[in-house]
Amino acid sequence: MSFTLAVTALGLSAVAGALPHARTQKTIEWNSCPELNENITLQVGNIPILPFECGSLTVPLDYTEPDSDPLDLAVFRVKATKEPVLGSVMFNPGGPGGTGGLDFNSAATDLRANVGEQWDLVSWDPRGTGNTIPFNCPLEGLDGSAPAAKRDVGTLASGNLTEGFLNGGWEYAGAIADSCFSTANETGELIGTVFAVRDMMNIVDALCEDGLLRYYGWSYGTALGSYAAALFPDRVERMVLDGNIDPVAYQSGTWGDWVDDIDEVFWTFLESCFDNKEECALAQFVNANSTQDMLDVINLALEPLAENATTSIEAYVNLITVKSPLIRPLYFPAQWPAFAEAIVALLNPTEAPEEPAADATPAVEPYDQAVNALLGIRGSDAIFRPETAEEYLPTVEYQANVSKSFSDVQYISIWASARWKMDAKERYFGDFNKTTKTPILYVNGNYDPVTPISDARSASAGFKGSVVLEHNGLGHGIFADPSTCVQKHVQQYFLDGTLPDPDTVCEPDLGPWELAAARNGSILGALELTSS
Repeated sequence: MSFTLAVTALGLSAVAGALPHARTQKTIEWNSCPELNENITLQVGNIPILPFECGSLTVPLDYTEPDSDPLDLAVFRVKATKEPVLGSVMFNPGGPGGTGGLDFNSAATDLRANVGEQWDLVSWDPRGTGNTIPFNCPLEGLDGSAPAAKRDVGTLASGNLTEGFLNGGWEYAGAIADSCFSTANETGELIGTVFAVRDMMNIVDALCEDGLLRYYGWSYGTALGSYAAALFPDRVERMVLDGNIDPVAYQSGTWGDWVDDIDEVFWTFLESCFDNKEECALAQFVNANSTQDMLDVINLALEPLAENATTSIEAYVNLITVKSPLIRPLYFPAQWPAFAEAIVALLNPTEAPEEPAADATPAVEPYDQAVNALLGIRGSDAIFRPETAEEYLPTVEYQANVSKSFSDVQYISIWASARWKMDAKERYFGDFNKTTKTPILYVNGNYDPVTPISDARSASAGFKGSVVLEHNGLGHGIFADPSTCVQKHVQQYFLDGTLPDPDTVCEPDLGPWELAAARNGSILGALELTSS
């Protein structure tokens, strides 16, 4: 069955607010939590942490059951620092799989800089993460692990995605789905995005303000925001969606063009390295006379792996293991100088820096006990469930052409969603063509490796009156490449609902090497701890 027919057959819409549910706690009691503040501070290292409060909210474990067992959501608040306090802004830190306890609190400084000081900032551990029924699917015993109008730019040596799919990829996706079903079937149906939206709206009610949603969503948080806007359009008072996923592509489980701009971003990294060649380790190592020189040296190392990749799924996973580390640093331009050093170490292991001395500080227990929550949440949400490899093959052939450099890496983990065995108890089959109480503000960079600005425009097209604010910056989301211009427009929108003109383009404040220096050599971005 095609994706279009699947949507038609399964129904056109979900009705918000019509489900029976058990009694929900009415208010949140906020408390200081110094031990958790200290624990998170130790886990995030050199990322500044704003003091936060902790609370909990009891909601139904299963919104489709009138007599559902209760579920306690872990909730967090960073209080406003300027009077008068205007209310609360909800935040989801992406993934899916990002937590309130860890990822929200590590992002709160950047979030406040963008929304302003007069708002309380509130987040929670979404289902499947942190302390809210953590999804646990370690994938042990599998052969490998699930990864995660353009210029004519140079591209990396890559495996053939279609051949990889036909030579074991479909079976590998099935093995992932089977493994997760065997270890997490008790929670896998209860962690979908629609339930997460209902949880969020219960938090909004329990804040005892005006019952309206003020929300900032980053990365996957934009998909959650789209679901919230589709289910509760009349309750959207403010909504900023930053680093956007096309909600229709997310809903299907195929993720569409999500790496549409990644080749351009990688080439821009190399260009930036060459422009700062006296300070860029990769340009120095290659003795580069051009950007292409650096790409050629990297490809020389990758080509044998790429040529062998389609011989077996094990060889394909080996290629992914080598190439995957080239993606994450693209999210954060402040990391690019350190990224160049890491590539040199990969190309020339004998010159790799010595391992630092072991830290005598006792290890901190990780906050997030979930394992592969990303797989569980997006798999349970997906509504495209082909029965055979042949039925899914046209999707793979499309995916293979999105990125010449990274489609071979980025899409293989998506395939498990097509074979998932745990449908969320409530999935959304409706459209994303709605009129919200206040129009949505979309913000997106032109050089985002995993959420292209085209996805922001696709999402905006469905929500009447919404506007896309274009950020001519680098990395994933606006926090990665700060812009005073963006901050001004976002703060004004939260203050009075004013949207920028549709053709507004903002510039970043600093370039990558300047940004790295300004952050004192830090290689961590505010949301680096979050899954993409």
